Amino acid sequence: MKSTQGQPIIKVDVPQIFQLQYDEAGREAVKKVLTDYKDTKAALVTLDIKSQGPVRGSNIYFRNAVVNAYRQITGENVHPINARESEIALANDTLTDPTSTYEDLGLIVYPKEGVNPNLWENLREQVKSDFPNVKLSKPFVITGLMNVVKNSTYENGLGLNADELTEVYNVPILNRKTGKFDSSDKGLQKTGFPSKLGRGNRTLYVDNNNGVFGFYRYGNLSLNARGENLAGSNVNGRVNVVRNFSSGSLDERVAKLEQERLKKEKELQQQYELAVKQVRNIKLRRII
Repeated sequence: MKSTQGQPIIKVDVPQIFQLQYDEAGREAVKKVLTDYKDTKAALVTLDIKSQGPVRGSNIYFRNAVVNAYRQITGENVHPINARESEIALANDTLTDPTSTYEDLGLIVYPKEGVNPNLWENLREQVKSDFPNVKLSKPFVITGLMNVVKNSTYENGLGLNADELTEVYNVPILNRKTGKFDSSDKGLQKTGFPSKLGRGNRTLYVDNNNGVFGFYRYGNLSLNARGENLAGSNVNGRVNVVRNFSSGSLDERVAKLEQERLKKEKELQQQYELAVKQVRNIKLRRII
């Protein structure tokens, strides 16, 4: 008989996260970035393939380049944790040392030209073509996985191209000024951003200028949507990676889980009714 000890009642792929380490695959991925992006801002000075433990350092270029390298080396369908997944993991205490590290989570694109103007123009053209539901007249976030391309046209000599694992959506709260928010805000796990500002134990830093800014989570768990220097990095940066993810939205995942739950409940009910019928038949035979 097959043992079911410790088995989940519902069999469904659950997204898993892991922090990029200097294990065999991580070391090869870092080595590939150092080779492919030599003398660029993606080749961070904090990288050391002889090191042990977590890969230290991060900016938007390295983050995407190293995860793409990891995908090529391992063949795994993974992506860097996006803004929404990061908040889900934070709420469930599955991030490693979030209060002593920072993590790049994407890019914030404002409606008017400003900081990083060449990248700003290119990203808006991509969004206009590939994400028609996004309003260019409103601030939006670009999160998930992107491809890093060497091109002297762009600031820091690097461009970022969206692919099938890139998520882009408008974020209305970015029209507000910097403010506090609560960790229990339900908007965090839906979009990666709070739904309102006012009171709370965390801060969303917003820049009312225009252009393209980096979006990241501080070690104090505040969210920064005003990182002008896209190439900035230090030893406290980390890259969290997600595997076993669904291509559907979070709502679609919840709906799938609900369907599985109802199916399992129906099967259990049928087993219960069959067992009761068998017990009654046994009692009836004893009486006869």
